[in-house]
Amino acid sequence: QAGGVNTEAANDAIAVIVNIKNTDTLFNIDRLQKQLSGKLNRDQPIVFDGLNATSTVRYISDSILRGEKFDTAVVKAAKSSRDVIDYIAQNEHAIGLVGISWIGNPEDTAQVNLLKKVKIAYVQCGLCKDSPYVKPMQASILSRRYPLVRGLYYIIKENYFGLGSDFVNFMKYERGQLIFRRAYLGPV
Repeated sequence: QAGGVNTEAANDAIAVIVNIKNTDTLFNIDRLQKQLSGKLNRDQPIVFDGLNATSTVRYISDSILRGEKFDTAVVKAAKSSRDVIDYIAQNEHAIGLVGISWIGNPEDTAQVNLLKKVKIAYVQCGLCKDSPYVKPMQASILSRRYPLVRGLYYIIKENYFGLGSDFVNFMKYERGQLIFRRAYLGPV
């Protein structure tokens, strides 16, 4: 940003979710790329929050598809991440992509109850020695073993020390980073 600061504050992950009855729970980046572009498993709709201007869409476009286009016959848009979860709960063969903060907190009873309808799939670790399949948990986000990790950034447009810079200082040091840790995200 011109005249501003743009820096990573924490790490988030995109969770691949499937219906609780679905036995297909192992994914890798190549498979996701082929399915999103319509080259594989065209009978499995892939759903995420909108087709334009969401962080999930941008991440998928930049980091998974890498310039290829979505096959809009396969990829479906929901209004929100909650709608993605509801769609997956109602459609046994669909695949959903949501931020882990919507479904990964084991202390949030609402999120735990959602895991009675959908389940978090495993994604193959490309950096690991034996290429195991891992879930998006805080440890796998921090170690980058889970491959669908994205940064959470802050942007400051003020060029002086004020409320914005004070808030950033709070978020990037110990007390603020504890908030990200408590939310089961990856503090930096």
